[in-house]
Amino acid sequence: MLQVVRELGRYWRYRDLVRNMVMANLKVRYQGAALGFLWSLGNPLAMILLYDFVFTHVFRSDLPNYILYLVIGVLHYNLFGQSVSQGCDSLIGGSGLIQKIYFPRILIPTSSMAFTLVLWVVAISILIIVYPFIGGTYHWILLLYPLVLGIYIAFIWGIVLAFSVLQVEFRDLKHLVEIAIMFLFWFTPIGYSLSVLKPSTRDIISMNPLTQFMDLFHAILYRGVLPSWSHLAIAMIWTIATLVIGTWLFQRKARHLVEEL
Repeated sequence: MLQVVRELGRYWRYRDLVRNMVMANLKVRYQGAALGFLWSLGNPLAMILLYDFVFTHVFRSDLPNYILYLVIGVLHYNLFGQSVSQGCDSLIGGSGLIQKIYFPRILIPTSSMAFTLVLWVVAISILIIVYPFIGGTYHWILLLYPLVLGIYIAFIWGIVLAFSVLQVEFRDLKHLVEIAIMFLFWFTPIGYSLSVLKPSTRDIISMNPLTQFMDLFHAILYRGVLPSWSHLAIAMIWTIATLVIGTWLFQRKARHLVEEL
């Protein structure tokens, strides 16, 4: 435990570097745009309005407040998909910086995920604003949301660490990851409920770690009930596993990054 605290303290000294990398990515992304960062508000707002129109006037679901159910799932899956996809290329994209100066290499994929989080916070802020208008109710159980979100972010971070360092060695990995993210969307209960599936199919879908997280988010934000302790425990196990494997793999391969880049 003492070693972990020391490592975190060492990384904390480089917080300005992480902030500068995130700001640099934001400037590159919105350089030349008249409205700049305000464009980040457009995508989530347009998505919510589009889903509201399509699933209110075109397709109808048996789930009450289906728009809320769908938006919660899509937004949280997007955090996973975008973080992992961009994190894959983070070390290769930061190769110039890695070869020039020394700093903990783990900060590169960490800053990539922080950049994704900044944009995602804008999207979730839009949901918070329109939450009562699409069927949500503000209640005390929402206080548990930051805890579950923190566990989810840690789970994703472990995957980002592993894939970022593997991408350096296997340059085709990102393409496989993007395909997997596309397929995984439909194997996660985002646009449907597990209750409508056959028992055999439900068992397969339940093996997906994202299924546990989506159930936690839907319990808190959609159903307004305490999340299942069993699902929370399983989510914690998955998070610990990805963190242990991700950090171990990163530290093992990060020693030879300069040569491989």
